[in-house]
Amino acid sequence: MKILWISPWFGNYRVPVYENLNRLCSGNFYLICSEENTSELVRGKLKAVLGNHAIVMSGEQRMTMGSDESDFANSALVIKKQPGLYKAVKSVEADVIITEGFGGWAPAGIRYAVTHRKKLCMFYERTAYVERNSPTWRSMYRRLVGIPVDYFLINGTLTEEYLNEGLHFKRTPKVKGCMCADSFGLSQAVEKVTSADKDALRKELNLKNGLTFLFVGQMVERKGIKELLVVWGQHIAEYPNDNLLVIGKGILEKPLKDLYAGDNSIHIMGGINYDELYKYYALCDVFIMPTLEDNWCLVIPEAMACGKPVACSIYNGGHYELVQDGVNGYKFDPLKPESIIDILAKFHQADLSAMGQKAIEIESNYTPDKAAARIFEACEKVYKR
Repeated sequence: MKILWISPWFGNYRVPVYENLNRLCSGNFYLICSEENTSELVRGKLKAVLGNHAIVMSGEQRMTMGSDESDFANSALVIKKQPGLYKAVKSVEADVIITEGFGGWAPAGIRYAVTHRKKLCMFYERTAYVERNSPTWRSMYRRLVGIPVDYFLINGTLTEEYLNEGLHFKRTPKVKGCMCADSFGLSQAVEKVTSADKDALRKELNLKNGLTFLFVGQMVERKGIKELLVVWGQHIAEYPNDNLLVIGKGILEKPLKDLYAGDNSIHIMGGINYDELYKYYALCDVFIMPTLEDNWCLVIPEAMACGKPVACSIYNGGHYELVQDGVNGYKFDPLKPESIIDILAKFHQADLSAMGQKAIEIESNYTPDKAAARIFEACEKVYKR
């Protein structure tokens, strides 16, 4: 069985999944991706594990309608065209095609599968909440082009609900648990950090002796960092020794850094090299993600793999599988200030060590090898039909 995955964009976290799929396929796994939409580092890792089975294409053409200033879903329509894509798909002569969603480069894979009577799987991760502003025409388009899909490869329950209820694909088989974070290296690095290392970093940052909360993400409206910072002052009035570390780049970095420059409990640090990030995961007591919209926020399972309790927004599609209230953390509504304040306080009464251990247990079900195994099993099922 030869599998071809058409994925124009992905990050480091996907490479181990592809590596495991290639092993399961006995070397018959192929990938087509975009040079413009992937980093040199990612492409290097990809070539190391797939060799010439990694087909990197360049020259993508885009047309954008609507506002491209916002990164919220459905704020703009982006039509993509990759010259030579269909020819590249056809040249692989795959038995099973995997596309990323319904748009972008997916139509080329769908067309090939239908025309040549090949099996078609679709990797999909949107939720009803993320798609709450999706126009009717877009839903109708998805229902139409999704007809030939043999199997949906999805992240979790909320995506399953959207496909079933929102797009009416109840009869199409689905396998959950196909998303993962590449957290093994990060968790290994965290384990090696000593108490002395943490004390030195705590001193360097001039942290107080309360709980340290960590945010890692883009400094943009969608990530909810403004909502968290607005109520942090109320939390500090009750717990004056707590600290908040904010790591990430984005349009909000400078204005927020200027606005909170006088608050010594808030440390807005900007971008941190990924190779240095483990130090801050090791240092923190709780990881917090106040996102206002996300399919499956990867930093949550990363933090869990490092043994950290998590505070997770209900607008992160991964909260259903990953976060159990009072077990490995708490869920909250970042659009309700009292919800944020409440969960920040709850961690002061929680057994953080026990929560961290539960976090590791839960995350262990969403590793690259397990995600690849689920995807491969689905491909095998459709191939043998």
